[in-house]
Amino acid sequence: MKPLSKIFLAIAFLCSVNIAFGQEISDVRWVSRDTTVGTVQVVAYWKKGEKKKYRAYKLDKQYKGDSLTSEKKIMDCIAEFTVTDSTADSYDLTFKIVENKLVSTAAGDLNIAQLNIRDEDLTLHYTTDANGTFKSFKNRAEVEGKLEALMNVIRQKQKATFKANNEAEQKVFTTVLDMTANGKILFSRMYETFLAQFHGVHGYRTGINDTLNFQEAIPHPLMKKPIQFDCYLYVAALDTMGIAQFDAEKFGNMEQFAKDYTAFLKKTREDSGLQADKKMEDQMANLNMEMDTYSTILMDLDSGWPTYLKLTRSTVAKGAKEEETITKYEIWELDNDLEDR
Repeated sequence: MKPLSKIFLAIAFLCSVNIAFGQEISDVRWVSRDTTVGTVQVVAYWKKGEKKKYRAYKLDKQYKGDSLTSEKKIMDCIAEFTVTDSTADSYDLTFKIVENKLVSTAAGDLNIAQLNIRDEDLTLHYTTDANGTFKSFKNRAEVEGKLEALMNVIRQKQKATFKANNEAEQKVFTTVLDMTANGKILFSRMYETFLAQFHGVHGYRTGINDTLNFQEAIPHPLMKKPIQFDCYLYVAALDTMGIAQFDAEKFGNMEQFAKDYTAFLKKTREDSGLQADKKMEDQMANLNMEMDTYSTILMDLDSGWPTYLKLTRSTVAKGAKEEETITKYEIWELDNDLEDR
């Protein structure tokens, strides 16, 4: 496969949807209800000054067929939530990384010190309602700005080391890099995905044996219209200690993806001064994509604090004329067990 073909295939994985707040929810309905058993409701009972620490992980795996071809630990750190204010109607919280557990030499060649980024610059402030349901960020733009400055240093190094055959290929690479390595995407991966899961069931009331079905529309940077997900949420377990396990399954409708993706490839090449590559466009047009998400959160119903959460998103790409299937798994975890694994 040509270098640019590899780049374009990689975009399909890199430009994945955000697991974020504010997605459009519709067609909410109960597909299973049992009124003979009790109900579960998640309410936050937090106090001003209360702090909770978690071990945060982000792991990426990629397979060709059944063979594992890549496994990378992207994040391993201690994250801390602090309740900075508590009223009858709302909570103010901060979320920050207090300790990095991941040993990496990748940043050794980057002149990051020049950015003068302080811990408080990357501390996220936000607000919830009285139940603990997320309401709004207070300083998202400021945090994203610092992350963008960091990513700009990384982008410049990547651009300097990429060996293009000509100026047009360099332009394509720059376009892709600017799209996939920026402050907004890093914010989503470092903060928003964890917080969206952390507060995902606060305020939710359900029967123990009930299943909620809904449609969720999530924007994707390569598509003209949001991807529609068919979603199911239910209580998977409830123990005698008041710990409830909520599971969610979300199945993406990717039928439009190939068309929009091919249009993106064509425009990117044209804008960069490259001739059309009909063979590659046909290959991408026949790309069969699947995107599913599975999440689990264990919630202490007495306090409203999660004790564990895990989200797994799988993206599968299979060419219509090829037997080879490429599968990428993105795994986020937040665990109140801070010990090394």
